[in-house]
Amino acid sequence: MNILYKILFIHVFFTGVIFAQGIISSGRDSVFTDEILVETNRLKMTNSNAPNKIQVLDEQFILSINGNGLPDALQLSDAVYIKDYGFNSGSKTISLNATQSEHTLILLNGVKLNSSQNAQVDLSLYNLDNVSRIELSKGGSSALYGSGAIGGVINIITKDFISPKPVGFYLTAGAGSYGQRKFFGRFSQNIDFNHFNNVNYSLSYTDERATNNFEYYFKNGTAEILKERENSDFNKQAFNLDLRYTDENKSALKIFANYSHFERGVPGVDLGYSSGTARQIDYDLITSAEYSNEVKEKLFLKTDISYKNALQKYFDPATFNLSSEINSYYRLSSFTASSTLSYIQSDYFNLESGGELSFSKIVSNETEEGKQFQAAVFALSKIGLNLKNTSDIIFYPSLRYDYFSNISEHNVVTGKLGINIKPLSKTDLNLKSSIGNNFSAPTFNELYWNDLGNKDLRPEKSISFDAGVYYKFKALSINELEFSYFNINTTDRIVWTPISGVIWRPINVGKVKSEGIDISLRSDISFSKQLNAGTSLNYTYSTSIKKNKDFEDDPTYNKQLIYIPIEMVKASIMMNYLTTSKLLKFVSFNLFYIFSTRRYTNFENTDFVPRYDVLDANVSIGFNIMNMETALKFIVNNMLNEKYQVISAYPMSLRNFKLEISLKY
Repeated sequence: MNILYKILFIHVFFTGVIFAQGIISSGRDSVFTDEILVETNRLKMTNSNAPNKIQVLDEQFILSINGNGLPDALQLSDAVYIKDYGFNSGSKTISLNATQSEHTLILLNGVKLNSSQNAQVDLSLYNLDNVSRIELSKGGSSALYGSGAIGGVINIITKDFISPKPVGFYLTAGAGSYGQRKFFGRFSQNIDFNHFNNVNYSLSYTDERATNNFEYYFKNGTAEILKERENSDFNKQAFNLDLRYTDENKSALKIFANYSHFERGVPGVDLGYSSGTARQIDYDLITSAEYSNEVKEKLFLKTDISYKNALQKYFDPATFNLSSEINSYYRLSSFTASSTLSYIQSDYFNLESGGELSFSKIVSNETEEGKQFQAAVFALSKIGLNLKNTSDIIFYPSLRYDYFSNISEHNVVTGKLGINIKPLSKTDLNLKSSIGNNFSAPTFNELYWNDLGNKDLRPEKSISFDAGVYYKFKALSINELEFSYFNINTTDRIVWTPISGVIWRPINVGKVKSEGIDISLRSDISFSKQLNAGTSLNYTYSTSIKKNKDFEDDPTYNKQLIYIPIEMVKASIMMNYLTTSKLLKFVSFNLFYIFSTRRYTNFENTDFVPRYDVLDANVSIGFNIMNMETALKFIVNNMLNEKYQVISAYPMSLRNFKLEISLKY
């Protein structure tokens, strides 16, 4: 806890200093940005009146961070731990609220990204170039979205490119350590037919690659040897299309398409010998179309269809002449259609109901051919009470039914009840709580793995409870303080278990209790149009304990699950100065800090990866040249040159640098 006290002191001290400087320079009160309406809980709401903790990473935050990949943003989020299997090129998965990677549902414009192969998402496949904001809803949400939402839901929302300019373009180029280079270009156009009917579209292309032979220290007995990571190169390209059509009847059609290619070396674990020679190639296609219209006053209809196709190849050229050749492929496809009807009477009553159909398929040389048909219906509402203008109480009941064609337990019913209480109308204090049951359906790997899959598996089940306090107040600056508690009890966890000799099969035997607290403090100061600053601090304490015994005197019973840190601290300082010069437009400085305690690497909790501290920073300067916005950004990652690993035997880079230049019209 000592490190928390230190960072809290820095947070308060820095806020006080900036506040004093602002008063001296402007003599004006600070202004706090209005809360953002979020969509991740299906009903639109703000964090303050939601039944659970919601965090929004907006476009300003995304532009301020060092990296341009989805994991770079999420690793700075509250109660999130990113499992990083190697700097830049390595796979990256998420742990939210001390749950496993397959227990967080991730959406892109409402399209589920979780693979039906293993229910996980490799975050390294997705860039932030076209992202407007990222919404994180913490706590079980199966009653809203079905399978996989045990720990929470993350919704990635792309930009809509609605602009007063008829034509726009944006270019970014960057170069950094270890041969890293990136180019991103986007063209957008607005076509206004008659002030009522208009079309907005954008086309973009990303190309990023690096030799990625980064330096790190390997401990050989008692000595530390400086080495280079081999076979860690990567190259990835992505094409993106966004199109929006609106008419005078308040109807809108949105079309989204993204195709990406990501090839990388997979050096594997570092044991002091030569690196592995395996390679991995991912091809991903995501398309969706959404039509929405106002049927009549206060009644809205939205229909979505989406199609995903993913091909992953994993091979090792060094084994091609051996009897046990490593050359695998997995092709997954899915088609989903859904429709929702929303009735929005007032701020105190909303009702939404809908249905969903999907079909998924896997073809692989490692599994049988697997197919799944899934259908669901759901209903949720917002019911608010105002008690004599002194307090507000809002209830959020929801109910969902899911049908799965390919598992033994075809029918699953989930429900959730949330509540938000504002006890005093004149203070920004809100009390939150929710409780519900959740589930995670068996994956294609677990059902259809060659000779080992188990078609009798049942869904994993959980009961989740969370409670919290949100308080917005003024003290030196405008601040948001939030305290959250979560408790998730999971049963029927699917665990690969030895059946006879060396034969392992997945069976429903696991029990896990995930529990923790999440405390965040954010301060935002805007003294004038020229100077603004923001600080944030988050502390998470969480446990994820195995609660089943595999046999008598099982040494793994009541122990922390592997690669879930008990404590995390995250802090940031962001300053932005807008000049009055016609040429120089802004100067910004951003500092980010992440601390993680040890992570156990075995189920007996006898071995672990040591704690680490990582400090990143960047400085940006913006210009206005020939009516174009131009910016230079200098980035330093791992400023303190920390020697660390997130996952055991997967080294991370030492201090490294990057320079970016961007043009916007």
